[in-house]
Amino acid sequence: MKKFLSLVLALVMTMSLVTVSAGAKDFTDSSKITYSEAVDVMSAVKVIDGYAEGDFRPTNTLTRGAAAKIICNLILGPTTASALVADAAPYKDVPTNSTFAGYIAYCQKEGIISGYADGTFKPGNTLTGYAFMKMLLGALGYDSAIEGYTGANWSIAVAKQAINAGLNKSLKGSFNGTKAVTREEACLYAFNTLKATMVEYDNRIVVGEGSSAVAISGVRKDLTWNKGTLNDGKIKKDGYVQFGEQYFEKLVRTDDTDDFGRPASKWTYDKKDIGTYVNYDLLVSEYTVKVKGGDVYSDIGSVAADYDLTYYVDGVKLEKDAVKTQSSYIAKKNDDKMGDSGNGVLTQIFVDNDDEALTIVEINTYLAKTDDYNEKKETLKFNEIYGYGDVKLTKKLVKAVEAVELDDIASIKDYKDGDMVLLTIADGEVKTITPAETVKDVEIEEFSKHDYVKVDGKKETYDYAKTGALKASLGYEVLSNYDKNNLDDNTFKLYLDQYGYLIGIEQVEDDVEYVFITSYEVTSKWMTNRTAKATAIFEDGTTKDIEVNLKKSDDDVVTDWTAGEKGKTNENRWYEYTVKNDSYELTLAATQIHDTDTDKIDSKHVSQKGFNTATQKADSNYYYGNADTNYITVGVDDVNGKVAVDKVESVVKGVKNVSINVWDETKAKTEAELPNAKDVTYGIYTVYEKNK
Repeated sequence: MKKFLSLVLALVMTMSLVTVSAGAKDFTDSSKITYSEAVDVMSAVKVIDGYAEGDFRPTNTLTRGAAAKIICNLILGPTTASALVADAAPYKDVPTNSTFAGYIAYCQKEGIISGYADGTFKPGNTLTGYAFMKMLLGALGYDSAIEGYTGANWSIAVAKQAINAGLNKSLKGSFNGTKAVTREEACLYAFNTLKATMVEYDNRIVVGEGSSAVAISGVRKDLTWNKGTLNDGKIKKDGYVQFGEQYFEKLVRTDDTDDFGRPASKWTYDKKDIGTYVNYDLLVSEYTVKVKGGDVYSDIGSVAADYDLTYYVDGVKLEKDAVKTQSSYIAKKNDDKMGDSGNGVLTQIFVDNDDEALTIVEINTYLAKTDDYNEKKETLKFNEIYGYGDVKLTKKLVKAVEAVELDDIASIKDYKDGDMVLLTIADGEVKTITPAETVKDVEIEEFSKHDYVKVDGKKETYDYAKTGALKASLGYEVLSNYDKNNLDDNTFKLYLDQYGYLIGIEQVEDDVEYVFITSYEVTSKWMTNRTAKATAIFEDGTTKDIEVNLKKSDDDVVTDWTAGEKGKTNENRWYEYTVKNDSYELTLAATQIHDTDTDKIDSKHVSQKGFNTATQKADSNYYYGNADTNYITVGVDDVNGKVAVDKVESVVKGVKNVSINVWDETKAKTEAELPNAKDVTYGIYTVYEKNK
């Protein structure tokens, strides 16, 4: 029996092909791991390792040759096992110089493995789910002959016993025993084995002797501890021997709650934390829509009245009176809404029959706009979190959301200023961040204030998420100025939560195009054909001469032509423009400043302040550059005492990438202090868009 236990436990470790130990959150492909708790725990106890490149490769399958190596590592230790050699080929397809020859030869000699009838071992073949489950059941003490794990129907007996023992718990989808086991599936089955109860047999009858001995009958029973043992309770305190309690004494599981208040398992190994994980074995039901009291009652029955109820919303435990109110809704055929559930609110019901405890948890999803990731501090902040604080049950319990640190959520380094993301928040701390799904450039056919938006032409209707319909700045209020008669020719951007509900709306404004006019020459003054030639600098730094249609442009454009002016070398103002028949129609930009006070612009000096050239009034506001700001520096000439733009020197995008020294010629005391025009900037002419 001891030899067989060594065999099975080694096969549990068949995924361990190299020597990189880490938890799931530490692997470079952690986002691809479905069974994080299993991988974390099994890697912590060194049953499984990652690859030398730092990844885990959860969907890779196991091979028979790798299994033999791990068996030897377990039984002999990796140092002794690595010295194993094969004096002769153990199988005709395993030559002595094969990577796995020594391991396979040893396992063959010890009777741990066997080859195929044709004399091959097929070391590159995979292991099926049935085969792996059979090994794990053997580790728990189940006797193959007594339990019927041999013969034509062996797989049926294995599947039935394995499921009864809980070895497939938390598996996504149904157990398929004929399919090759992936690394993370094997890890999950082995992890469940740690929590499973071992068995033994009374009145066991054995036929034969030595290596040929076979048990043919016996009465199976769960293995129990002697009273007072210290190991009982390290996995589950029930008086029975769990596999992990028997073979991994340094591994301890304790009851806990996660950040949202859900019942959880906290794992430690050798007194070091592995992690805390939701105990989905206790999950009875979950919803992402409005929950009625009668629905919950049908899920849990009379335990609603008999068990202690704990209620959490976004990680905040409700007060006693609030819990009492919620419990009153849980009644047969009650159609009243329980809690603050709704579209996009994850409501989970947990029932612990052992402790007679009922836990109800609500987790909201919030739409947020990110700031730039701060590489120096390794943090991410948010410009806005929409809907946070509007949810009834958490309204008075909201805390300021702190910056998210890279150590907590590795993906934050991928976000930039203005990205729209989905957050879950527990007691004021961001716990998850995922990109919001975006439906771009849609026209809306009709909408309801609190219920839905119907997209024109696509025959699609999007129901509002609970947090999406409440916030005026990015919810229904965006549509408040519209009805079905004036929705035409307006496009919108829709943001969806992870459940497909509408969590935010933004109207798509036509992009305003700007041009900076440095100088002009009036070419005609007649009312029927007023035109001007102008030197223009566009947003990308392109410079060219354009023809301006003065008749179709604002009166503010070239206002002094009637006074006999033929041109102007220092116009230096921003305009909005459209182009028709190669002729530009200009409108003086209303939001522009001419800043003569700022000395420099760089990553530490991002603000500007100046005289508003459109209103001709002093402007005391500060304007801040961001990651989308274009900075165009130009060379200038002094023409008759006035500064005229000569050419574009550089174009830089993003305030963090710019370094400009600003100089004003009026500050020079002597002619010697006047620098070369190409080295300085004579004031800053800025155009900006509000709320951007």
